[in-house]
Amino acid sequence: MEDTAGTLGIFKRQHEALGNECRYVTLFRSPEGFPHDIELNLPLLPATDWFKSVKHQLVEDEQLYTDATGYPPTWQAKSWWQSAFFHMRDKLWKPRIQKAIEQYGLDEFDIYHLEGGHGFLRMSAWPFDEWVERGKHLLINYHGADMRTRGVLPWIDNLAEVYTTSELDLMERHPDMDYVFLPFEVEKFTPSYENHTPLRVCHATRDRFWKGSDTIIAACEKLAKTHGIEFILIENQPHAKTLAMKAECDIYIDQVSNLGGWGYGMNSVEALSMGLACCTNLVPKYEAFIPDHPFFNVNKESLYDDLVRLIEQPALITELRQKGREWVERTHSARAVIKSVYALYLREKWIGALPRDL
Repeated sequence: MEDTAGTLGIFKRQHEALGNECRYVTLFRSPEGFPHDIELNLPLLPATDWFKSVKHQLVEDEQLYTDATGYPPTWQAKSWWQSAFFHMRDKLWKPRIQKAIEQYGLDEFDIYHLEGGHGFLRMSAWPFDEWVERGKHLLINYHGADMRTRGVLPWIDNLAEVYTTSELDLMERHPDMDYVFLPFEVEKFTPSYENHTPLRVCHATRDRFWKGSDTIIAACEKLAKTHGIEFILIENQPHAKTLAMKAECDIYIDQVSNLGGWGYGMNSVEALSMGLACCTNLVPKYEAFIPDHPFFNVNKESLYDDLVRLIEQPALITELRQKGREWVERTHSARAVIKSVYALYLREKWIGALPRDL
């Protein structure tokens, strides 16, 4: 529906660098301000305050933070009026989407990626069901709340041949999932490994619940008093400003709760690319999955003591900063990630061979 992490433009540039045509469609503009390609700006979407107020009427507040059930977790309308709202919205959207399909030739591509498992409409698989019947291929990339709290849309999920995610816990929620690292243009950032005096520690959040932000803020405010660190809270800021604020720091704290997924996300990938030491809570399964990771593992119950242990070892901070940059180049660079995607195409026989440049 939206580009929440800036990855869509990265994928587009990588596909085009390999000589292929690629377009991406968003239903509305991301508040982070990422560049866009085909932007439909459809009505009755989360970008508006009106929709946000209606959403709280359609879904109880506690449901917004409650895991969906099933394997995979499956979405269904919670009430007749929620169903009626989405059917009405689909009817309003469909002619606008049809116009965009004709204008941009969206039915002429061979492979379609659906971010979050959401098609153009909520209650229908149109037009992807028609395109699959014509021999087109469908890949769904799940992340975040798409599967945890909403659940898959079965009429879309059942059409796909490949399912991917960059969040390890989602692999245990779906019967057929491949792991693909988040792509990032690491080379755009020049890392710095020199620690500031005083040390600068930051945390970025848009929803304090998922990351355990209140715990992080309390621990860092205490550290500011006991150890003289400078704490920078980056909350609900445009992406460009978030990057600028991170770049002036030494340590980044991602999350301590694992409520919004295990381990880390794009915020950490950005910080590692800049040469920051990154702290997060990695469950044992994630540590086993990425045994060469550069993260400093922290725990919600002992966060303050964990951070004290880190900031009292300046040499360790520098080591983590250097190791983090090297690791993110190997795993998250756009070239490494696009190669793994084309390997999936090859496995499914969607292509006959890997591009020469990979």
